[in-house]
Order: sequence, then structure tokens, then C-alpha cells
Amino acid sequence: MKARIQEGNNISGGDILRELIPLNGLTEDRYREISGSLAIEDISSGSYLFTRGDRDNKSIYLLDGVINFIDAHGNVTGVLSAGTTPARYPIANQQPRITTARAATNAVIASIDSTLLDVMLTLDQSAETGSGGPDPDSDKDWLTRVLKSEAFIKLTPTDIQRMLKKLQSVPVKTGEIVIREGDSGDYFYIIREGRCSVTRLASGRGWEIPLAELSNGDCFGEEALVSENPRNATVTMLTDGILMRLSKQDFEELLKKPLLHYIDYDLAVEAVRNGDLWLDVRLQEEHANYAFEGSINVPLSMIRDKAPILVPGKRYVVYCDTGRRSAAAAFLLSQRNLDVCVLEGGLNKGVPTDVFCLFAETNIENSVDFSPENPEPAITGTTDVEKTGAPAGGLAEERDAALQARDIAQKRVSILEKELAALKAELDRYLLQVSHMETAWQNALQARDTVARHVERLMASIMRAGRRQI
Repeated sequence: MKARIQEGNNISGGDILRELIPLNGLTEDRYREISGSLAIEDISSGSYLFTRGDRDNKSIYLLDGVINFIDAHGNVTGVLSAGTTPARYPIANQQPRITTARAATNAVIASIDSTLLDVMLTLDQSAETGSGGPDPDSDKDWLTRVLKSEAFIKLTPTDIQRMLKKLQSVPVKTGEIVIREGDSGDYFYIIREGRCSVTRLASGRGWEIPLAELSNGDCFGEEALVSENPRNATVTMLTDGILMRLSKQDFEELLKKPLLHYIDYDLAVEAVRNGDLWLDVRLQEEHANYAFEGSINVPLSMIRDKAPILVPGKRYVVYCDTGRRSAAAAFLLSQRNLDVCVLEGGLNKGVPTDVFCLFAETNIENSVDFSPENPEPAITGTTDVEKTGAPAGGLAEERDAALQARDIAQKRVSILEKELAALKAELDRYLLQVSHMETAWQNALQARDTVARHVERLMASIMRAGRRQI
């Protein structure tokens, strides 16, 4: 790369990056930390860097080549060349973009997430003024990973700085249980050092099912704090480590409120009428009893697994009966960069009574087909036969109703088959554990018999030696 900064000599690519504004305001340690997040990209002549109205949340710099600024009529309103003083600044950095940028020649650009850059600048500047909180310069990998996650990238730098001040450092030992299934939620945790396992007790059984393994930068404990339900899993340390924890009160103030958006029933109905989608996070049986027409059903327990299948760019109005499960689901989906809001109070508040009556009579049932043949959610809906008898409209409607009933039955069979397969896998794990225990027991018996024979031989030797002395 032969780009040149004005009033300077030819310098290396690394030096060019270091001269960019406001990267040049970072300390050396912070710059080294953030430099790995800079994306360098070749742009061919005629390609667009961004267009008017875009919200990409990126700071983009021109390192080599020339770009044109284009207005709404396609006219060139400005030119930017690499190596000039204006090129040291992010290109037309307002959000949403107020102009269109197009490469006039082959070019090279560098880009970085604007929020991440702003957070790093805030940390640097606040550190210089002696702010409290954990030392951000120690074990930076966990902090960088956290700041890049979707859960935190939506927060303002001020909120992130406030959170860092509130975090408490807690040393933990191998085998230590951090949170236990069934306990009430009290803290939100970030792993600074170490690894831990997440397990859940099998329903009605005494053994634990492994769910996940977490490491540096991973977070846990948020679901119970959002839903105000007991902990739904146990987290145990696999190694010694250090956890950063945030109290329930601070979590609600600094994370829950900024990431959750509530909407009342009337506004929700209007939003769905304008293209938003209902997302029901209750159990399938609850959804089958009554639900909003056209709603997608993804139970809360499946949110993590099914989130990638939900359509990015679509807004979802999440609901349940009381608003607790929907709040937890919305928080998890928001962490995964999906656009969601929560029906305030759930179905038990603000939903007209006649809506419930309508759903109780027609029993609208909707589900998402997550089969491999349908990679994107396909909403299906059926209406049961009215209580008065056969459906109106003759044989054709009877045939349609029968086909719909068959489709529902097939879907339910498919769901039951998946649940049966999961139970079988759970049983296989249990039988494997039993087999290991039986093997260990047999080994213990053999070891005991071996020790007993050795003792007998030793006693016999002692008796023979005693007789000889006599």
C-alpha cells in the first residue's frame, strides 16, 4: 500500500492506521487491542461504500484511491482522495448516512464498529481521570469479546462505562457451583477467566443433562433476572477463574431497560397490521388453545436454538400470558441482533375479552415448520370445526378440513417423534452412566477381592513365621 498522509513521507499501512482520527487518540495498549477489529477491504472502481439513509454503525476510512460523494439525483457533490488530511477522518460519518459514497478508482478502505471505537475511547479517557471499576487493561480479551457481543454493542458508551464501574470481581475455584437450578436470580455474570459447564436436571430424574460449556467473555444468569423466575440451570466451574458479576438492580437499570422495549395492545395490533409479526413464546399446548391469528410459536425453551431461523430485518412482537416469558425471550433475541418488542402485561392485560372469546371458539393453531426442507419459518394456521356440527360448504370444505386436520396430525407426530428422539438420547446417556457405574463397581469388587487375597496370604505368612519361631 502506497497511500501517503499529507505533510508526511511514505509510511507503512500500520502507521497510516495509527494516524487515523480518533484512533490516534488511543493509548498504545488500547490501540493494539482494537486494531484486530479493523477490517481492511479492497473496493473496485464503481462500487458503493454506502448509500444515503444507511445505518451501518461503522466508521469507514479511505486508505488508498479516490471516492465520489453522490446526491439523490446521481450528481457528484464531492471528492475524497487517500493521503489527504480529510481522509484521516471517518468518511461522512453521520448515521443515518446523509450521502452516497462510490469508488471513483480502485480503493482500499478500513472499517470498524463505531460503538466499539467509542467505548474504547471512553475507557481510555475515563481511566485517565481515575474512574473506578475493574482494571480494563488486565486480561483485555474478555472485555473486547464482551464489547463486541450483540448484547452490549447496542448500549451507549456511557452505559457501558457505568456497567464496568458496577461490575464486581469474584474469584472462583474448580467445582464451585456459581448458580444452582431452582434458586432465585441475584446476579448477572461475565466470565473473565476460566471455563464452566451449564447443566439441567432431567425432568423427574436424578441426573444432569449437559447443555453448554462457557469460557472467557461469555455471559450467563440473565434469564432469571429478566423473567423473575427461578434459575433454570446449574453453572459449575470447570477450572479456577475470575467472574465479573452485576447485581440484579444494576442489571435491570443498565442492561434490561435499554434492551427491552414494551408496547401496549393497541400499538401492537397496529404494528402487526403494518407488517410486524406476532411471536408466541408459550408452550405449544398453550398456543393451540388460543393465540393471535398468524402468530409464530417458538417456546421460550427453544428460543436460543431457533433464533437463527427467525428472519433478520423483521420486527417481532413477543407475547406470553403475563409478560415474564416474553421479556426473557425478547432479551435473548435482542442479544442476537433481532428487532423485538414485548406485549406489555401479556395476554392477561389490555387484550379485549372478545378477542379471547373469538380464539376460544375458533381455536386458531399456528406453528413454525422448522424442518430441514423449510429453512425459513413457514406460518401455518387452521380453524377447528364449529361446535354445531359438520363444516358448511359441502364436500369440498369437508375435504379441505380433513386435509388440514391431517396436516396438523402429521406435524404433531413429527413433534412427538423429535421429543421421543430427545428422550431416547437422554435415556442412552443415563444407561451409559449406569454402565460406567456398574463397571466401576465391578472394578471395586475385584480390587477388594485382590486386597483380601493379599491379606490372607500375608496373614498365612505371618502364622507360618510364628510357628517356626516357636
